[in-house]
Amino acid sequence: MERITALLFLLQATVTVVNTGSHSIWAFATLIYGQTQFPEFSVSVFVDDLQVLYYDSNIKKIISRSRPSSTKGVEDIMLLGANIAVEGIYNYMKHPSHHVRLFANHTGGVHVHQRLNGCVLDNDKPSPVMLWDVYDGTEAVHFDMHDRTVNPLWPQLKWTTNEAEIIRMQFIDIYQPICIQILKYYLEKEKNIVLRKERPRVRLIQKTCRETGVVKVSCLATGFYPRHINLTMLRDDRPIPDEELILGEVLPNGDGTYQTRRTLSISSEIEREKHRYTCSVTHLALDNKLDINWEPGEGANVAVISSVVVVLVLVLVLIFAILAFIVYKKRRRGI
Repeated sequence: MERITALLFLLQATVTVVNTGSHSIWAFATLIYGQTQFPEFSVSVFVDDLQVLYYDSNIKKIISRSRPSSTKGVEDIMLLGANIAVEGIYNYMKHPSHHVRLFANHTGGVHVHQRLNGCVLDNDKPSPVMLWDVYDGTEAVHFDMHDRTVNPLWPQLKWTTNEAEIIRMQFIDIYQPICIQILKYYLEKEKNIVLRKERPRVRLIQKTCRETGVVKVSCLATGFYPRHINLTMLRDDRPIPDEELILGEVLPNGDGTYQTRRTLSISSEIEREKHRYTCSVTHLALDNKLDINWEPGEGANVAVISSVVVVLVLVLVLIFAILAFIVYKKRRRGI
């Protein structure tokens, strides 16, 4: 306990407080029972969507996935805190009584216990540490320091009153401050990545099916960071219900930014009603809401128009360059 108290003092003394909106740190832990080609135990730690740490039972040490620190002593303190957290996760998941309670009805084979735990810092206001336990793909436990929910399939996982109080105090006194201080450290260390803001590029794309006459209008937002974005499609300034839309997931681009889209199918009958459609986007990198409008009958989509304009400009530049070169050569011959 003295080692932990000293560590928490060092963490608080070396970490800069950051006021940067909402950010989180999550540890994804996996413990495998049975013979596989994978490590028995592994942990990956992410700050927002950036992996910063990795551990598994084969290498038996924490590996930093972030850039080298200029302050080696501070980095060592962070890794010590991470080691304490990883040890706590492993000791809980590996405890023999825990295994018996989980897989008492299973005989042989491979079984997987996964745990997700972490915390959130919302404008310097820390959340409780949260965790989820999953066994063979089924959620069994959710805990957030104030409440613990147990799947009825595992009534044996319920805690006694004394157990609940002891573990709650461990989270309050040890894991909560370690989690928040490590999150603050990496927000400062990786601020050029996790605190950057990239504006979304937004397009309305129209495509008509020749056979059915159905018009598909897609609102595409791409190139934005951070990943959270609010993308809404409107009909005559009213939000279109989600059940009418194809909702795309937020997907990563190859450059570290994200993309997502919403798609609406408009029948020929609805198209004749001449509604006005709007793609509306809000994002941290935008000072104001961004709206792009489209009405049936406007012709080619924004993306195609933009492409045609760019091609025409390039052709004109090329023509002028050729003419200038010809004039230049003629003048040289006349000298």
